[in-house]
Amino acid sequence: MAKNIINITKNAFNKMDKIMELSKNNNGFLFGITSGGCNGFNFDLKLIKEKPDFNKMKPNIIQNGKVKVYVDPMAEMYLIGTTIDFLEENYSKGIFESKFIYKVDRDLASTCGCGVSFTPKTK
Repeated sequence: MAKNIINITKNAFNKMDKIMELSKNNNGFLFGITSGGCNGFNFDLKLIKEKPDFNKMKPNIIQNGKVKVYVDPMAEMYLIGTTIDFLEENYSKGIFESKFIYKVDRDLASTCGCGVSFTPKTK
């Protein structure tokens, strides 16, 4: 079995599944990047209503059950090795909000303290 370009934890897939159950007319999620943040790029995960058109480029799709995550082919080289996770609010553990978090492969990128922005490493 081929290794996925990105990894998605069970917690993240479970949350995505719940979001899709509550949303109507959706096709999955699009995972890409936007410029900005304190480190150059921000991770961008959004619910999409229609299958994205990548102008004849074939996206990697990571699927678990009904949940599909399309990896934007234009951003793919920056996202290699990234793990998407979901943290559930838990005051006793000092987690004061529920949110998706992104973990980068430290050999390929570095992140700031917020974990939302990153900088690819050059070799």
